[in-house]
Amino acid sequence: MTGTRQARAPTTLSQSGPRTRPRVRKVLPETDYLSLQRHLEQCEHMRQHDWTLLAYVLRHKIMTTEPVADLFVPGLVTGGCQVTYSVNGGASQTGLISHRARSGSGSGVISVASLLGATLIGMRLGQRAPLLCADGAVMSLSVLDVAPPN
Repeated sequence: MTGTRQARAPTTLSQSGPRTRPRVRKVLPETDYLSLQRHLEQCEHMRQHDWTLLAYVLRHKIMTTEPVADLFVPGLVTGGCQVTYSVNGGASQTGLISHRARSGSGSGVISVASLLGATLIGMRLGQRAPLLCADGAVMSLSVLDVAPPN
């Protein structure tokens, strides 16, 4: 045997070759998708506190989401909806998802231009995802309820 390694065959083989599952892309209404792009541009331009983490979350959301015109999916977190969520299994909290509010605006409004809002947008009822925090911690975010926009 020579000193070179040979590539291993995939462990899941069918008679026709390796099994591959098509990657399912998440969907968002086109208006929300375009707003995510604007938030990312503003984030990179303004470079305010925590901008690198927020830019990372927004960029990832844009890259893994497909915009769809006139989309309505029950239980999908979109701009204008009211979402009830939990962080690390704690008490449930409710807020209105807004593209226009700025981070830290309070009064039950969750800005999409925040780490929480950028993570929530595009999630579905019952879904859990990692929530990046400004201090470097990673928490678990769960969507408990979604009320569609009025």
